[in-house]
Amino acid sequence: MVEFILRAGSISPGWMSANRAAEGIRAHQKVQKLRKAEAKARGGVYTPECALKMSFERGGFAFELEGRADGIEENINDIAGQAVPRLPRLSRIEEIKSTYSPLRELDIDPEHWHWAQLKCYAYMYCKANDMEKAALRLTYARVDTDEIRAFDEECAFETLEAFFFDLIDMYLAFARADAKRIAERNETGRALEFPFGGYRSGQREMCVAVYAAAKQGKRLYAQAPTGVGKTISALFPSVKALVEGHAEKIFYMTAKALTRKAAEYALGIMAEKGLRIRAVTLTAKDKICPYEVRECAPEACERANGHFDRVNRAVLDMTMNETLITRETVEKYALRHNVCPFEFQLDASMFCDVVVCDYNHVYDPRTKLKRFFVDGGKFILLNDEAHNLVDRARDMFSASLSKRDFSAVAKGLSAQGKKSGLYKAVAAINKYFRQRFKEAGEAEGAGVNTIVAVSKSLPDGLCALLDEFLAEADTWLKINEFSPMNEAVLELFFQANDFIRVSEGFDERYVTYVEKNAKDRELRVKLYCLDPSRLLNRELKKSRAAVFFSATLTPLAYFRDVLGGEDGDFLLKLASPYDRENLCVLIDRRISAKLKNRESSYGPVAERIYEMAAAKPGNYFAFFPSYAYLSAVYEVFTAKYPQIQAKIQTQDMSEEERDAFLEDFGEKNKRLETGTSFVAFAVMGGVFSEGIDLKGERLIGAAVVGVGLPLISPERDVLSEYYQNAGGTGFSYAYLYPGMNKVLQAAGRVIRSETDRGVLLLLDERFLREDYQGLFPWEWGHFGTVWKSGDVGERLREFWGEKGDKD
Repeated sequence: MVEFILRAGSISPGWMSANRAAEGIRAHQKVQKLRKAEAKARGGVYTPECALKMSFERGGFAFELEGRADGIEENINDIAGQAVPRLPRLSRIEEIKSTYSPLRELDIDPEHWHWAQLKCYAYMYCKANDMEKAALRLTYARVDTDEIRAFDEECAFETLEAFFFDLIDMYLAFARADAKRIAERNETGRALEFPFGGYRSGQREMCVAVYAAAKQGKRLYAQAPTGVGKTISALFPSVKALVEGHAEKIFYMTAKALTRKAAEYALGIMAEKGLRIRAVTLTAKDKICPYEVRECAPEACERANGHFDRVNRAVLDMTMNETLITRETVEKYALRHNVCPFEFQLDASMFCDVVVCDYNHVYDPRTKLKRFFVDGGKFILLNDEAHNLVDRARDMFSASLSKRDFSAVAKGLSAQGKKSGLYKAVAAINKYFRQRFKEAGEAEGAGVNTIVAVSKSLPDGLCALLDEFLAEADTWLKINEFSPMNEAVLELFFQANDFIRVSEGFDERYVTYVEKNAKDRELRVKLYCLDPSRLLNRELKKSRAAVFFSATLTPLAYFRDVLGGEDGDFLLKLASPYDRENLCVLIDRRISAKLKNRESSYGPVAERIYEMAAAKPGNYFAFFPSYAYLSAVYEVFTAKYPQIQAKIQTQDMSEEERDAFLEDFGEKNKRLETGTSFVAFAVMGGVFSEGIDLKGERLIGAAVVGVGLPLISPERDVLSEYYQNAGGTGFSYAYLYPGMNKVLQAAGRVIRSETDRGVLLLLDERFLREDYQGLFPWEWGHFGTVWKSGDVGERLREFWGEKGDKD
């Protein structure tokens, strides 16, 4: 409380030792041991780590305050057991702070929050023990030496009490704002009815299941097809659970920024119906920073300079005047108060009911919101598009190191001399990588990353070398803040520290693999998390309830297994609310998109796509399993069918290029007026195969080429072996289910509303196999088959009601 109210100063990128907590504890214990000896010599008693608690009312609020004073020596006027006449009882309350700064340079402002914390402890102690005054000692201990420096003063009880309640009154502004938020939220939330009047098919079932999970503290895995309205069906019952006291905060997580707009829209709809709820959308630092070059140092950034002097006023201003806090809202208030928008939004989240954010903010050990997810709380976790979380979780709990990075730092440090402990530690790791590169032999396919070694144990000897590097880098970073090598060493420190953290949890769910690029002479060692379920489960237990939902969460048992579920978790599978006769599904039983048959399929695939586009003027997608396949068929298609306008997705498209790509799907496209068609060629699993909503005439069909299987690779084979040994599900977990999920996502672009009609071409004979059809959604159950030229055109003209001769 004290630090929050009285924080001041600037955001600084200065080095914080990785061992700061342990070093601080040792410094505290060193001072406490000294104080015990001093008190004993005087015939007194010094008690370390004294818990203090008090309850009181102020401004209409009931407060419960607690803390732990580092040390208290009682009755310091009592010498050798004999009280000094006419002197009141006096005890000394001590607060100890560890520091790296030279103690002779310390100049502690009387208004500093360290003094404030000590004064609060002194007031609590005096109040509990009916004492007229107290002796205060603020002690600083330098962690890397035996130096200590103490500042002493005495304060009368009346002075301490006045200071204490002045501080509480400062906090009351935030307490009143928060109480108003909660009261308005609860009053309007209880009165809120489902904002769309009636429920769509499946919507009520999902709302009931989400509320039950929140109320009972359970997890729910829900497959909710397009049209169910899964965003509002997750948020509405969660708000009801919040209002009724089953939870204290909702986290709505997505994999992509675009999906967060759906959450903002749903919250806005409920707000229009009268709900007063405060929500904030968190934006990545690189995106919300207003400067082209991000340099978070007070001397380089006016927002960082004095940020903490201004941020509390900014938080209070925004949270008292705004409810739905988007990125634009954060930017507006950050500009008004001249604060860092990234840090500002994180502070504002403390005073919000709903936090819309990325999965990383909750689950990733490196970037999760530690203010919430170290100890956890009564949170509801809503995981939208949860099919994306599987691979994301594997990445979160994995770690890798690169030969190139260590080589670069070794080269940079060598220019400053080769005698430092840090250079020797980096050189030793660099030598390790060179040796492993040599042992790996020649990787097949120069310039291609190839996994050349897979092991079920940690890399022999590497962790010990990394421990030595971390110790040396920790010392070096403390004293080389302005070195030109500081940034590179710091980045390498974080990578090494992450690798060690992951290594400490390395078990049968992990493998180590070595990846080599012979052309670039690069070697990467990765600790790869095959099965993130245990680690996700550990994080999920820090919250009250969790809901995982997606239109393609199939099969549900697979997703429950890999996303940290347990027996007894709720499973919900909803049917599409749309008439399945509005979707014409055709499977080509002659085309094979297997890798060995792809070259011979280019012409037939291009022909089927042409027949689809020629059957009815409109906008279409053609989805492929790889960029190579995509490009080859696109080349054939554009050469043979120039009358159909076509556009191709390229790798690494910018946000502006993606927006331009989608502009061709305009609601009133001139091509439709002239009776022509447009086909967009895109890759499955890419930015255009999920998360985009092209309703009505904007998209009337899609061809999905191939069954979406990930490329066969050593990494996938290791996954397959792991799950095969664990439950006989190797191929399904490593290849089949992830592949079909991409297919389902791509196919889901076609029908987006109850009035949409469209066509889906599945161009691969494997779709007729039982294992694939077992994963088909209900709305594909009436599929037909085609097998020769002209079949697609004929069937689609029948579907569109425009029968005619074959092409």
